[in-house]
Amino acid sequence: NSSNSGRALMDTNRLAIDFLAKDFPRPQQAAINPAVNELKKFRGFYAPRAPRDQIFAFLDDLRGGTRIRVINGRLTRSSLFGKPEPLLCVGKNLFRSEKEPEGTTIFFTNESGGMALVGNGLQGIPYSERGYLVIPLLRIALLALCLFFMLTSLPFALVWIFLKLVGAMKDVRHLWVRVAPLLATLALLIVPLCFSKLNRPQIGTFNLWTLGIFLGTFSFPILSVLGLALVLRVPRDEIHRGVWIHSLLASSACCVITGFLWSWNLVALRLWAAI
Repeated sequence: NSSNSGRALMDTNRLAIDFLAKDFPRPQQAAINPAVNELKKFRGFYAPRAPRDQIFAFLDDLRGGTRIRVINGRLTRSSLFGKPEPLLCVGKNLFRSEKEPEGTTIFFTNESGGMALVGNGLQGIPYSERGYLVIPLLRIALLALCLFFMLTSLPFALVWIFLKLVGAMKDVRHLWVRVAPLLATLALLIVPLCFSKLNRPQIGTFNLWTLGIFLGTFSFPILSVLGLALVLRVPRDEIHRGVWIHSLLASSACCVITGFLWSWNLVALRLWAAI
């Protein structure tokens, strides 16, 4: 029911094509069986290098990419963590899926001499170049670890609020060391919340949700750097060691996420000016 789901649109198109073509013959290009050693030269992880939407290109870093493997003597394709689907060879470096009538996926050597891949079928593959699978896996692991440390500031905040109410934090100093990573985390959480409220026609307009995205992506880096600076400057004998370690981890995680946002051009994101 989501109007923003590209996957739903693809499934709808596929159902429409199947319905309209149900009474017509569906000849398929004959498959050939190359040697396994020939298929092995195509295997690897292919990362997108020409995203159609520059603003949301960061999604390709998180979930994009195509894994090509040889399983039981057959070439297969899948997403990073998806189920492998067989590719049938129909010509030199040309393949199709089992349901496609002709070759839609082709491998070729790019200008730098590396292997590249592109596909234009129902499950099209943007221009992608072969790289190292470990890179997206490490990126996802690092992001997950950083998000974990950031989110731990939320339950800690509940504990601090309770202790504050019962008067157990009267003599506690340097509260900003605790508060800064919490505020940074809340600022970042505003962004996906606002994105979830946006309909596609609203993305390029100035409204409450695009303003929230701007404020979140603008304040998060500032609070992240501020939090790290505060925790590094605070005298160690004036703050509990456990609080200092947690604030250091949470603030460092925020700064790492800031680096990712900067590389994805998502800092101070103004959707009304970028579309």
